[in-house]
Amino acid sequence: MMKKTGCVLLLLLCLLGCGAAGAQTLPSNEVFSPGLVKMAEMEKTQPPVWAEASVAIDKAMYARDLSVLSAMLKGTTLTYQGGAEGETLSISKGGETLGVYALPQSEAVDALTDRLLGTAVLERVPLSAIAGWLEGLAAGDALGFGFAVSEPFALVRTMSDDGTRLTKINVSGAIAREGGAAYRVEGFLRQPAGRTPKDTFELTFTQDEDNFIELSYSALRENEVTRRDREGTASVRTTLKAAGKLAGSAVSSRLTVTMKNHWMADGDALSERVSITASLTHEDKTPGRRMQRLNSVAAETKNTIRLTTHESGDETLSLTDAMELEVTLDENVFLAGSADVTVHVGGDMQRPAMEPEEITPETAGTLAARLYPQMDEDTMAAIRKGL
Repeated sequence: MMKKTGCVLLLLLCLLGCGAAGAQTLPSNEVFSPGLVKMAEMEKTQPPVWAEASVAIDKAMYARDLSVLSAMLKGTTLTYQGGAEGETLSISKGGETLGVYALPQSEAVDALTDRLLGTAVLERVPLSAIAGWLEGLAAGDALGFGFAVSEPFALVRTMSDDGTRLTKINVSGAIAREGGAAYRVEGFLRQPAGRTPKDTFELTFTQDEDNFIELSYSALRENEVTRRDREGTASVRTTLKAAGKLAGSAVSSRLTVTMKNHWMADGDALSERVSITASLTHEDKTPGRRMQRLNSVAAETKNTIRLTTHESGDETLSLTDAMELEVTLDENVFLAGSADVTVHVGGDMQRPAMEPEEITPETAGTLAARLYPQMDEDTMAAIRKGL
């Protein structure tokens, strides 16, 4: 009897273990980063957020003496804290807190934050959600960059063969800036299923023969499992192209983003290393752009995000993000730098080392006075000489 009971208990434990393994969400075509999704879910309750960053500038076109800026940034840490009591920014160098500042509140920023609350970055947005948003827009609704809806959007839906999923929408409508002629919007957005789904959209914005933009977008999703339920790579390759004319002058842009999530699962722990490489090229033939060094722009960013989450639940979540940036204007490096960021969500709110102050010219002067004594003699000499 004892042996039979033991066998039953062992079988139940095995079934529970299999059920737990099957319940764990792993990166796939449907969910690119489960860890970032969990972090977005946590943000709905508005927990304390703590972020620390160190920044390095390698090149800056208009800085006569980059050594002074480099010396100021070396060993300097920027710390953000946000919670129900407000937001603060602390600046420290060499372990000494130089200043703590209360960040001003903005109704516009707060409204945008509330709108995006719980939205996971890097994830595929369902086509049905896009369709619902477009149909919900009324004439006069603001869209950003000074544009507003001048003619509400009309949609034609195409469903999957089994009728359960929206796969394509055809869109028509118009947008305009205040006092300007409207741009007619026509095109489609497609979001198929499958093992390697490729989202696409093609939209045209036409005002007249001298003012039009053609947009095309594609995002290919792939998922490779090296060891079942243990290790794999999810990837997304995205391209966005824009080409046309503004005031009769040709403009074109191309944005390419490659995201890869190399993941490993161990028990209920999921460790993710998300690499994101983005490159942007932009050409503008408008007269005078060359004199402004804006006729040819290129930028590249690289991010490596690392985080570990647990299926059993996490009271706090942490991630690190190593960033690199380079911006080129007319084939000259305008800015190049890097940053290392650590973010914590959840836990207890930490009290700042000093009482937060408002950001004013006076507090900026106080910060400079506290920073100056930490500079070495060569840097002080360069500052006295004048930048």
